[in-house]
Amino acid sequence: MGSVHWMVTLLISAWAGCASTPSFDMSGGPIDPPGQDIGIVIGSVFVETEEIPPDSWLTRLFGRKASGFDYDFEILSVPNPADVRKIEARYRLDVKPGEERIFAARVPFGRYVINRFRYKGVSLLAGELGANFVVAPRTTLYIGRFVLKVPRRVSLGTPYDVEIQDAREATIAALQPRHPGLGLDAPTALIQERAESVRSQRGE
Repeated sequence: MGSVHWMVTLLISAWAGCASTPSFDMSGGPIDPPGQDIGIVIGSVFVETEEIPPDSWLTRLFGRKASGFDYDFEILSVPNPADVRKIEARYRLDVKPGEERIFAARVPFGRYVINRFRYKGVSLLAGELGANFVVAPRTTLYIGRFVLKVPRRVSLGTPYDVEIQDAREATIAALQPRHPGLGLDAPTALIQERAESVRSQRGE
């Protein structure tokens, strides 16, 4: 599934203390089993850039190549995915374009939102996402591959697309050398896209 959205300018607060925000990918170290109040989620993020630049003269004139950026994704733990003003925890996920970033996160159970992304190096050029998923206690879940499709050149007002894919077999297989057995019996509970029809990108 997936849908295309046109970006509009939106004034939102800058990310503060991003470097000190913990990573949502914890697969680089030991991962204990899920606990009474803790669950594990497995998935991946992939940033896909277009091969052909858009026809817009504004994008050609002012845009920058999307493949030249790295990307930060902001992931929030929130009581209500529709209202991200009340944040219980904040995580980040760094992604290089064209390289699938597989993650395994052992975190408190509850509702989580892939809130937005930003282009590193242009720290206030960002797009809203609002996709959500659930972390269940005492459970390991596979939540899917989150694909962000962006134009080859990015600037204010350019479109982007989100697609949620089921790549369970390949993702869990990639974790086995470091974490044998992790996720082999995990149920699938895919990330849910935000219902609103407009996503936003802005610069300050």
